[in-house]
Amino acid sequence: MTIKKNIFLIALFIFVVLTLFINKLTTPRVLSSNELLINGLFLFESPKQISNFSFYSANSEEFTKSNLIGKWTLMYFGFTRCPDECPTTMYQMSKLTKVLREKEFPLEDKQWILVSIDPERDTPEDIDKYAKGFDKDFVGVVNSRPMLLNLATQLSVNNIMPAGNNADHSHLDNHVNNIILLNPDGEFAGVFRPPFDISRLSLTYQSVTAN
Repeated sequence: MTIKKNIFLIALFIFVVLTLFINKLTTPRVLSSNELLINGLFLFESPKQISNFSFYSANSEEFTKSNLIGKWTLMYFGFTRCPDECPTTMYQMSKLTKVLREKEFPLEDKQWILVSIDPERDTPEDIDKYAKGFDKDFVGVVNSRPMLLNLATQLSVNNIMPAGNNADHSHLDNHVNNIILLNPDGEFAGVFRPPFDISRLSLTYQSVTAN
């Protein structure tokens, strides 16, 4: 009886050790602020409040600040006619979602939003279709330029210049290429800065949003 008990205790000990080891391997490591910065994420010590906004996606679906509540949001400012920076960054974001799905990282409280910086030409249907071309869960939104400038300025995307009556849209090609991080309280939490490397992007994203 004693031998069976000892075997059971040894087996239980091995099971606990293996469980803790696997948990350590699969649980994202919490990075320090300095480690996050080195890996491309500037995280504010105190998240910044932003005012309400209103944008529209396909089928006239409205997207407001209330849609940020309860979810970690990655927000990128781009446009459908962007020659290189936008598709490159959107592709990196799609690779991130793929990696997260493969790791079975919780995504129920995560979302990815593409905001058009070319409202004169991008329709809600255009920008949403463009976003979903990179991943089915991505959402594209657009609204008038005053609304765009209001949100973009709050999120430090400040080089989006009004086109006015000028048909030249070349200023759009050199827009800020940051990925904005908003927390589940709807606050501006930080900025992912290029160049984007999927391993670093995945590491920092999981570290911040795992809790």
